[in-house]
Amino acid sequence: MKTYSFHPTDVLFVRDARPIDLVGGHGARWPDPPLIFDALHAALHRAFPTKATWEHEHCTGVSSKRAFSAAGRTQRFGALATAGIFPIRSGDWLFPAPADWRTDDSGGGKSLAPLPAQGKTNLPAPLTHTLANRVPPSKRETPPWWTKAAWDAYLRGGTPPAASLFSASDLYSGEWMTGIGIDPETQTQDGERIYSAEYLRLRENVAAGFFATLPTKQNGGKAAECIGHLFAGDQAILIGGQQRACTVREDSAAPDSLLPVGTTITGCHVKWILLAPAIFPSIAAHPGGWLPTWIDAATGQVQLLDGPGKNKAKRSGLPEGKPISARLVAACIPKPKPISGWSERLDAAKDAGAPDNRGPRATQLAVPSGAVYYFEASSPEAAKSLAAALNWHGPTPGPAILNRRSTLLGEKGLGLGVCAPWTPATP
Repeated sequence: MKTYSFHPTDVLFVRDARPIDLVGGHGARWPDPPLIFDALHAALHRAFPTKATWEHEHCTGVSSKRAFSAAGRTQRFGALATAGIFPIRSGDWLFPAPADWRTDDSGGGKSLAPLPAQGKTNLPAPLTHTLANRVPPSKRETPPWWTKAAWDAYLRGGTPPAASLFSASDLYSGEWMTGIGIDPETQTQDGERIYSAEYLRLRENVAAGFFATLPTKQNGGKAAECIGHLFAGDQAILIGGQQRACTVREDSAAPDSLLPVGTTITGCHVKWILLAPAIFPSIAAHPGGWLPTWIDAATGQVQLLDGPGKNKAKRSGLPEGKPISARLVAACIPKPKPISGWSERLDAAKDAGAPDNRGPRATQLAVPSGAVYYFEASSPEAAKSLAAALNWHGPTPGPAILNRRSTLLGEKGLGLGVCAPWTPATP
């Protein structure tokens, strides 16, 4: 997986899913991770309108039901995966603050601590613990963006240095501009609408960082990293609404040297903090929403394995993973984040760009970055297995992003998280 950064030549238009006619689309916000995936995917199709010599086309549909034939290989760039987008300020990568951190009047603080619930509570199933605030009440807000050094201190139970915490205004500002309505059929002014829209302008010392990979099978059957072909010539890419031009630069640093890394788990208590949003849809009797679909909705039991599933184990010749004995006991979840977008290909079975195959994607409510989930394992070994299954880097830090625990859009960077131990609070 390669590391890149980009900086827009002007402003960016990255509004959320709210109607632009009413509130301007809330465009002065940090862009969601799927934005860079969509931009790269569209750029690959523009840069290579016909099949390249290094490219491996694939069939559409679910792999177990695909009709594998040369004629059916109509899909391209299916191995693309991204992670990010994260702010880079003066060379330092920044990440969303954990939601369970509480700041005191002195600028220090502590994280919330789970406390076994006493008597009747309004906790949603399957939670059994409330969260205790361990600092005096304060109106001082926690800065929303932290450096890796701040995250490292937090994950190890320390206090993040004040100089490593930044506000949104340190990174960008919002600018309002007047626009005109466009007729979708003629792609010209519709003669009716005039609106105001909010745009994002990054500070001079701020860029945006992301990770991308495009492993493609070559003639020998081995996969080669091919994402570099996209930037072999032009170092520019079009990003966001209104297709704003951005300059892209490659970085030699690996993800494990830039992203926060999970700490060693020694006891039975593990918390998982999201570095990127995650989407958990309702599936059958499981409610989804804030509750991960890999958690039993009634008991809170983790339904992940400590190794590959049955089919993957069979394909790779590895032993099948065993269930991890742990359960969810508490959670700190901020307000949901709406995630949407525009697609030139809503249905993979239809031609890209066709009039009946383009439009806005359905809006999804995601668990936002910084959300924290607290688990109790049956043993220290089970706790380590759980951390290995949830940490973005797996059991040991490395250059690969192994785990994306969002049920949807994991390939677009959703579901990245890191783990740390937690200590139960005392009444």
